[in-house]
Amino acid sequence: MIDNKILSPYPGSSFDLFKRTFLLLIMFVMFCYNGIAQEKKARQIEIIQAGSLEGVKQNDIEVRRLIGNVIFKQGDTYMYCDSALFYEASNSIDAYGSIRIEGPAAKLYGDVLHYEGNEQKAVITGKEVRMTDGKMQLMTTALNYDLANDIGEYNTGGKVLDHENVLTSTRGYYYAKERMVFFKDHVLLNNPKYIMHSDTLKYHTPSEIAYFFGPSTINSLGKDSGLIYCENGWYSTKTEKSYFGKNAYINSKSNRLSGDSLLYDRVTSIGRAWNNVQLTDTVQKTIIGGDYAFMNEKQGKSFVTGRSTLTKIFTSDSLFIHADTLYAIQDTAQKINSYFAYHHVRIFKPDLQGQCDSLVYSTSDSTIHFFSSPILWNEKNQLTAAHIRLQLVDNKLKYLFLTSNSFIAGLEDSVRFDQIKGRDMVGFFNDNKLYKINVTGNGQSVYYIRNKKQQLTGVNKADCSDMVIYMSDSKVQKISLLNQPDATMYPIQELPPSEFKLRDFTWHGDKRPISKEEIYIWK
Repeated sequence: MIDNKILSPYPGSSFDLFKRTFLLLIMFVMFCYNGIAQEKKARQIEIIQAGSLEGVKQNDIEVRRLIGNVIFKQGDTYMYCDSALFYEASNSIDAYGSIRIEGPAAKLYGDVLHYEGNEQKAVITGKEVRMTDGKMQLMTTALNYDLANDIGEYNTGGKVLDHENVLTSTRGYYYAKERMVFFKDHVLLNNPKYIMHSDTLKYHTPSEIAYFFGPSTINSLGKDSGLIYCENGWYSTKTEKSYFGKNAYINSKSNRLSGDSLLYDRVTSIGRAWNNVQLTDTVQKTIIGGDYAFMNEKQGKSFVTGRSTLTKIFTSDSLFIHADTLYAIQDTAQKINSYFAYHHVRIFKPDLQGQCDSLVYSTSDSTIHFFSSPILWNEKNQLTAAHIRLQLVDNKLKYLFLTSNSFIAGLEDSVRFDQIKGRDMVGFFNDNKLYKINVTGNGQSVYYIRNKKQQLTGVNKADCSDMVIYMSDSKVQKISLLNQPDATMYPIQELPPSEFKLRDFTWHGDKRPISKEEIYIWK
């Protein structure tokens, strides 16, 4: 025997350290071996019960045949059947009749079972294979189930039911630990209130939230019928709240809300949208667009902010209105809409442009009200007043009402302007062109005269309390002076153009939007 003291004369030497390390290593190996042995033993299938048991050989393989009320156990999982073949060497089972597997996470039912105990994987087939986690049921004809990870899979069509939802698809995966079902191909969700179609869908059974990917639609049923479309998002079947993204839109009876991202609460009928937002009224042929939209369908109210635009669609063109914020109020019973535009309002139509601080448009009488320093341009004419009303008939300009400090100016050339001034005015349109103006109170006018060669020859200046002015091609053709007229014709060379500008005249030509894009630029 070798004395350690001879080899290691000093306590705590390298030899002692080596010996202690070696002993720890031996203990670690034995511990791991015991753990592996216990784990292997835990994976071994145990026979708990059978009406009869006999040993047979199949292809030179020892097989145990069990018949009548057969019960197997592996770990915390129990397997029941009418009869079975148990391959002890490979730790596998072929079972038949009244298959039932009870695991910690789920229960499975079927007619035929093949089970690989070492891998803890089961294949269950039958006329109706069922799996349940206590809250939902999955039904199919063939199910692959991984008991080690509690994951189920079907590829022959399946159906999932909970208390009021029925989900079907061609393929599906069930993750029992997360209680998540993943559906693929021809996904259909039936609910008493709606029907959902999708290419790919994940459904979380505890929260009852469906997550969908690819083209998906939700069709509401009953009197509140509507359609939701998106290509990704989620929907809570419990709270009926939802999020939709990628080409998303919501169609109701008369409205369509679209945007890059949508949030919608079906209970309150409140929707919100962000980026590339459009709120379309299919009945009134109007579109409100912007960066953010809010819609309360039950109250018939909505608003849009951020590059907000109201588009009124006519037969041959459209009217575009921009403001910092656009509001809409809808009376579905009367089929009337009212639109409100606030701050930095600019409008564009090929034959009409304008700007003001606020605007109101009502479909009840098709009248647009312009407030706070309004300016309108029609053809060559500029129109201003304290308040302007523009009335449409059959989607065409019909009447123009200028109230208080009314002024109409028309560009004759670069320095000369036809002018009409009065307290109040009413203008009349034909084919969207101003052809007659009635002036009431403190009427004044200045208009230039041309000869047949279109050369300027004179200027007519008239003062009259009330007058009627007739227009042609946006130019004054004739003036009828009604009360206490005072008119004078001047040769064109007699006075400079500055002498023929009426009091309060201001030309705002530089503010006029000349295209749809310019309504977003305040001048």
